[in-house]
Amino acid sequence: MRVTNPMMSNRLLTNVSRNLGLLNKYNTQASTGKKIQVASDDPIIAGRSLKFRTMLSEAEQYSKNNADAKSWLDATEAVFINVNNIITDMKGLCTRGANDTLTLEDRKKVMTEYMSLVEQLEQELNSDYMGRSLFSGFRTDKKPIIKDANGKNIQNPEVYGNPTANPKVEPIDGQYIEVQVGSGVNVPINILATDIYDKNDYVELRGGTHLGPNGAKSTEFERVLEFLNSPEYENMTEEQKLEWENDPNNDVRGMFSKMLTTLDNYQSKIATLDTEVGVRAKRVELVGQRLEDDKVNYKEVMSKNEDVDIAEVMMNFNTANAAYMASLNVGMKITQTTLADYLR
Repeated sequence: MRVTNPMMSNRLLTNVSRNLGLLNKYNTQASTGKKIQVASDDPIIAGRSLKFRTMLSEAEQYSKNNADAKSWLDATEAVFINVNNIITDMKGLCTRGANDTLTLEDRKKVMTEYMSLVEQLEQELNSDYMGRSLFSGFRTDKKPIIKDANGKNIQNPEVYGNPTANPKVEPIDGQYIEVQVGSGVNVPINILATDIYDKNDYVELRGGTHLGPNGAKSTEFERVLEFLNSPEYENMTEEQKLEWENDPNNDVRGMFSKMLTTLDNYQSKIATLDTEVGVRAKRVELVGQRLEDDKVNYKEVMSKNEDVDIAEVMMNFNTANAAYMASLNVGMKITQTTLADYLR
């Protein structure tokens, strides 16, 4: 086969271009630290990279969900700590109120302080997390405890339900907020107000139900305090006050003694719910630790898949550079001799 100068020149340019392409490839890898720049460079690496990035993105989103869930549960645990401290103070007041040495006036002061603690306990139910009520189920814009027209704490019908409303308002029973903290791991993060402080608790922590002469309902502590603060009581003689106190229906000391048992039962209920919150928080914490390990692993495999070995790239670059320079030198020698040299 006859080899001509144009053929040699074209082959030279092809080889020089190929060597220059390799030189550019290794130069780009060294500059960016990545094996490929576009998917067409290596579709297999590109496909794996997309998969690993998706897995890492999911893990990061789960970590954010995990952090939100943990913060919500931490806020709930803080409320339970406060509630437990309030109950302990209430028990101390009831023990003091049941003391034989106290006068009725002393018990009135104790009962007043006790009722203020009941209201403080109820305000704990209105705690929120980032503007969302902790214990109102899906109705996070509603407070479990509100005040009526007389300024008295009542249980919000929009949370506890109102069967007489039109349309009827259902209670929040079963409205548990679940957060996906991991792949296939959903954790309920909220405790319901109806579980912590139901309608029976509202009455029992105020001394139980009292039926008035006209069938009107109130609670024992509210009835007693209302009477002790009334002008009727103030105008009574000491004998009349003593007679009123000795009436079995007005046994204030007995009411305090009975309340100790009620508070023990309520504190046990709160302890059970607090334990449940602690179990959920521990589960969220363990999943969070696993997610952090997963993120490290994903980043490692992503690095192995995408990142270059700088030492290897520099070695390849030097080899490609040597080949490129050699092709230029050889090409220079080939192109020095032409047909014109034989026409002299």
